[in-house]
Amino acid sequence: MQRPDLATLACVNADCQHYGRLGQGNLTIRKVYGQDGIRLLRCQSCHEEFSERRHTALFNTEESYQAGDYWDHTAIAPDSKLMVSLVVGKRTQEQTQALVRDTQSRLQKGHLPVLLSDGYEGYESSILEAFGRRYAAPKSGFAGRPRLDILRWPQGLAYGQVIKSSKEQARDGIHLKVIRGKAQLLHTLSLLGYEKINTSSVERQNGTSRLHNQRKVRKTLAFSKSHLYHGWMSWLSVVQYNFCRAHSSLRIKDERGFHHRTPAMASGLTGRIWLTREWLLSPILGG
Repeated sequence: MQRPDLATLACVNADCQHYGRLGQGNLTIRKVYGQDGIRLLRCQSCHEEFSERRHTALFNTEESYQAGDYWDHTAIAPDSKLMVSLVVGKRTQEQTQALVRDTQSRLQKGHLPVLLSDGYEGYESSILEAFGRRYAAPKSGFAGRPRLDILRWPQGLAYGQVIKSSKEQARDGIHLKVIRGKAQLLHTLSLLGYEKINTSSVERQNGTSRLHNQRKVRKTLAFSKSHLYHGWMSWLSVVQYNFCRAHSSLRIKDERGFHHRTPAMASGLTGRIWLTREWLLSPILGG
């Protein structure tokens, strides 16, 4: 395997003056180890020694595994098609809370989004916990333990659900429910070109994910036999989707013709389409 040029790597020591700075000429090869010929690098400025795979997706990937099946809990921005968050695991209240908390942490501070989901009962309480505003409860005037803070929905947050009926419950098939912020919800739906509440972006991405990740294809022998490897492949698929694959609905046209864009480009996270090898070998610094 061809090794990345030292000019494309940087010192990973946060206290070093060359931390995160490419092409400074401060890195040398200390030794080569392992069957893959991985290089141990040394920074001449701070004398830190580290693997060239440190902070990359390939670092320290030998782990034990377990058998089982998982859900991929996903959050996607329907305008840019960007996969904002992924939590792999069984569909439980804890996993739902983890998804909503992670999504909230990736948004601009103080931003209150319009949220659309299916009718799973765990979403409403998880969204309130992550985005809600806490207020001190009024004093009762009696002795004893103080009352718990009051958690309220913030003004500006909108949330709607698409509730699908099972075959046993089938009446009209689908029920649309506005949980909070009807006016804001309708305004955002009109901006997206939607006539009603829907989760089409997630549903479409689920199909794309199965196409790119054969472990998710139904009724085949390609299913995952390990939680660990399933999670790794799910993240690999997500990052490729965000940064390495152009999305047909995101292309733009000018006088020179069509320009293809990835979800990350549409979100302003990058200005180009990445190669898979490129991001696998790119260290994550400061994250």
